Amino acid sequence: MGLERRTAVISGGASGIGAAVVRAFVRTGTATVFIDRNEKAGRALSEELANAGECLFVHGDVSNEQDCLKTIEQADSKYGPVHHLVNNAALFLYRSLEATPAEWASILNVNVVGTSLLSRFAVQSMRRLSRGTIVNISSISAVLAQPGTMTYNATKAALLEMTRCMALDLSPYSIRVNCVCPGYTRTSAYENYVAESGRPPDEVDKELSSRTILKRLGSPEEIANCVLFLSSEESSYVTGTALMVDGGLTSF
Repeated sequence: MGLERRTAVISGGASGIGAAVVRAFVRTGTATVFIDRNEKAGRALSEELANAGECLFVHGDVSNEQDCLKTIEQADSKYGPVHHLVNNAALFLYRSLEATPAEWASILNVNVVGTSLLSRFAVQSMRRLSRGTIVNISSISAVLAQPGTMTYNATKAALLEMTRCMALDLSPYSIRVNCVCPGYTRTSAYENYVAESGRPPDEVDKELSSRTILKRLGSPEEIANCVLFLSSEESSYVTGTALMVDGGLTSF
């Protein structure tokens, strides 16, 4: 895919879709740096990939400006200018009108502000190359009304519009910006959602799978493959676009 001998930065890369993206980039020969606030999981993934390629874990929180700057500086210093950024870090906080100001602040700071902060510093590095790609991980929750999830859905909808605005603003620097909107995907966040529902996992799986055209849930690896496509030259004429990776759920 032409991603070898390049540098990628992934936020929230220690588990779930983020970890699948990290593994996918390393597999293609891309020097990969990922930030996550789960230090134990981050170090475990870094050790797993130690002999697979160039991979660096940075312990930090994307809602912290200095952690974002540190991540890009370490990537730039160790591997050179950043070619690809994947904004995957997310807080899964499901609230409706009962959400407190503190809860709103926490989810906005990670899902929206964190995306902006890490992108700002990554773009400063990309501009030295006069090229680059940014992939924001949104969700089908950005386009669907769902009960009791207003806080989360609002932040994912914000990422859709941020993607369009960033694509327009960064086009003079040959930086393409797109987003991926995963559907129901087997991750730890999904497992937590099922556990909190209090229902048997098989029952929840069957119900959610029935809403898709393909009649099944997705895997983190399937989402990662789409991220690689949007990061590669094979998608060179694609920017400002939201790619639904949901088994057809939003098609009907």
